[in-house]
Amino acid sequence: MDDAELERAAQARHAAREQAEHLGHRIADLAARIADTEEGVADVYEDAARVRPHAAERLQARAREARAFAEKERRAAGERVEGADD
Repeated sequence: MDDAELERAAQARHAAREQAEHLGHRIADLAARIADTEEGVADVYEDAARVRPHAAERLQARAREARAFAEKERRAAGERVEGADD
């Protein structure tokens, strides 16, 4: 490889790294938004459990599942941001 080819390869690697970082941040943002939505879903399940005592146990279980999923998404979002910043 001559100097021009080496420079083009270095520029391509740099551009790919920047694109990967950008995408990592976008994915982390999306994961955080999904987590927020799941928290809202959990709130709705809990509200429904209060007004539907006959289904409360099932609805509360779904609320716990939604909150667990939200936490998983938040952890994933944090890991993606940390990985993108390295």
